[in-house]
Amino acid sequence: MPEARRGETFSPAAATPYDRLPRTLAWAWWRPLLALGVGLVVCVLGSTVVVGGGMLAMYLAGELTSAADVDALLERLLALDATDTFVLVISLGSIAIWLLAVPIALRVAGMRPKGHISSVALRLRWSWMGLCALLAVVALVVNFGLSLGLGALAGDSVSPEWTPWARLWLPLLVVLLLVPFQAAAEEYVFRGFLVQSLGSWLPRGTWPRVVVVVVPSLAFVFSHGYGLWGLLDVGVFAATAMWLTLRTGGLEAAIALHVVNNVVVFGMLASGALGTTVNGASEGSLAGLLITAISSIGFAWAVESLARRRGIERYSTWPQRETAAPLAVALPYPVASWLGGERMGTSTRVANTQNV
Repeated sequence: MPEARRGETFSPAAATPYDRLPRTLAWAWWRPLLALGVGLVVCVLGSTVVVGGGMLAMYLAGELTSAADVDALLERLLALDATDTFVLVISLGSIAIWLLAVPIALRVAGMRPKGHISSVALRLRWSWMGLCALLAVVALVVNFGLSLGLGALAGDSVSPEWTPWARLWLPLLVVLLLVPFQAAAEEYVFRGFLVQSLGSWLPRGTWPRVVVVVVPSLAFVFSHGYGLWGLLDVGVFAATAMWLTLRTGGLEAAIALHVVNNVVVFGMLASGALGTTVNGASEGSLAGLLITAISSIGFAWAVESLARRRGIERYSTWPQRETAAPLAVALPYPVASWLGGERMGTSTRVANTQNV
């Protein structure tokens, strides 16, 4: 298989599924492995820089001068209070920086064009993602509606403890600014980078496809430090996001669902509407898991239906190539009109086109 020369880009062949988009003429078996290694290193270094920078800022401010202060900071990070602006910046920023790891890893490994990580269109389809975001809002309304309804029937009432606006506006601003990048980074890493690396490296077939789906999903689930019900809840989300990515040929639907969910959840936590401002204070329940499953299935069905109606590409299309305009070539003898001949003065010309 030929190697890509410097500055040269190969597009995937037509009808290539999302998970195998890197299998272009520039592909080699070692490229996905190199990209995974580089991506992991950049993610770890990036997160370390963000967390280390935050600790350095606290040290310079005189708030981190002993081992007890370090332990207290770790407890704050693990608790993740949505009104703790510093913790929000560190927690969300240390993940958002992963967005840099993907293009760096792809560039080092020579996996081009880099747009294949977004969708089969080799770019992020913004209008499609916007429509998916609207559907995600509806799904989340259904989720909270069912939760409140079942809670009322069971006699479990939520007593809001509203956060004063003076303490609320800055955490909300941080959520609005960082959550879209944090959620998108997780999608690009777990549903994009890992999926395409495995999908392009493994052969075609049912079991390789199972590996492509299961391994990134498990990695995503266990990257969250929740209890059993919380992990199962995340697993439902991971399965939904993976299904949407493969069925719509891109990350747009998964990113939209992830961003809307996290913005709303962090916003409600920060406001005190849920009776607590601490993320993960509730260990979850079977009822909560079923509600998540219902709203997720509904969202997936709505996205699937909308994708069909709008003709969203699920596989790569034929590469677009620029061609020269047809040339008018003078011929020394008359050409019949049914061959394309056209009388122009005393000479006859025919339009010659190249099929590309």
